[in-house]
Amino acid sequence: MLLAYYKELPKKDDIKNIFHIKKIIPLPTEINKNFIDQINRCFIPIASVYKYTLRIVSGFRSVEEQNNIYNQGRTINGHLITEAPGGKSLHNFGFAVDVVDKYRGYNINWNKLGNIAKFCGLEEGIEGDQAHFQYRDNLTKEDFIAGKRPKLLTLPCDIMNKKIEPIKLTWKELKNCGAPNF
Repeated sequence: MLLAYYKELPKKDDIKNIFHIKKIIPLPTEINKNFIDQINRCFIPIASVYKYTLRIVSGFRSVEEQNNIYNQGRTINGHLITEAPGGKSLHNFGFAVDVVDKYRGYNINWNKLGNIAKFCGLEEGIEGDQAHFQYRDNLTKEDFIAGKRPKLLTLPCDIMNKKIEPIKLTWKELKNCGAPNF
């Protein structure tokens, strides 16, 4: 018996260390509401001040959808779209979107959008995946898989809370928020 090796009964925390019980954490089935609110109330409205008309082309993806996209260019004809198989993308956890400009397509100043994303508490995609914006709050993909989630995002300026949908910000309001030139 495993407990016989202890001179006294193990404490509760010791038992946790002895037996690693793997919990099955269900994956989300939709985009995180706090995350998408940050996209819609901060990121897209600030980008519109800079004359971008962003729209989300991909948000939440199921593991199956992610695998289909991952296989494109590998086992399915087409070009590579993602390096993340199903279960390894923040799209699968509801904390990522891909955007495009309605009129410019992907002909965008990605550095400017990356700076806007940072102001909103978001991260931009890596080189080659600039259309991707996410929120992870320093959590790793393994943390997400283990069921951890980032703390709630907050809007950087109170005016963003008061605006009615669709949110239209002005230069003056943006400056009053303390936003830098992006």
